[in-house]
Amino acid sequence: MCGRYLFSTQEYKEFRQIVRDAQRRSNGQHNELNFPAGDIAPTNEAPVLISSGNKIVSEFQRWGIPGWLGGLMINARAETVCVKPMFRRSMAAQRCVIPASGYYEWDAGRHKYFFQLPGKPIYLAGVYDNCEGTNCFVILTTAPNEVVKDIHDRMPLILNHDQVRPWLTDAQSALSLLTIVPPALQRSSEDGQLSFGDLM
Repeated sequence: MCGRYLFSTQEYKEFRQIVRDAQRRSNGQHNELNFPAGDIAPTNEAPVLISSGNKIVSEFQRWGIPGWLGGLMINARAETVCVKPMFRRSMAAQRCVIPASGYYEWDAGRHKYFFQLPGKPIYLAGVYDNCEGTNCFVILTTAPNEVVKDIHDRMPLILNHDQVRPWLTDAQSALSLLTIVPPALQRSSEDGQLSFGDLM
């Protein structure tokens, strides 16, 4: 699963533009002083990319969709998102991309690890729905790659930059992207020590 990620506007000019666009679309409800740039946790609002006609725009959405039986759904399995009643409509017409500097995962011993593509942002595939007037998103997960699998049995579905537009604007392309092989990531432990290098 993915239960926390990092969004840092200091590293990437593109992220600063994403935040500015989302702020314009929020009619002044968000500004740089109250947007929680840094670690993003479930129930936080964060900028995501969506399609608007044929354009890609950003907006603030809340992480987590209330479950039908209570609780908060923060992830959805890429393998079943097209058939699960809760997500089927969103997968067809309300896909989103969550930009991130990297994401965190914990192993069985509760040791924290950070996964990233050094020097590059990552783009997490997601879907969203409107819940009581607020757009809320979940992050899609898939089978882990070699870097992740000894830490957790799931990882986010990560798109490369060129796959962002097809995911958002083309339903058929989005279906094919559900089965992409995750990129090789760099893993570091909580104390910042590199524990596994990039495989590619």
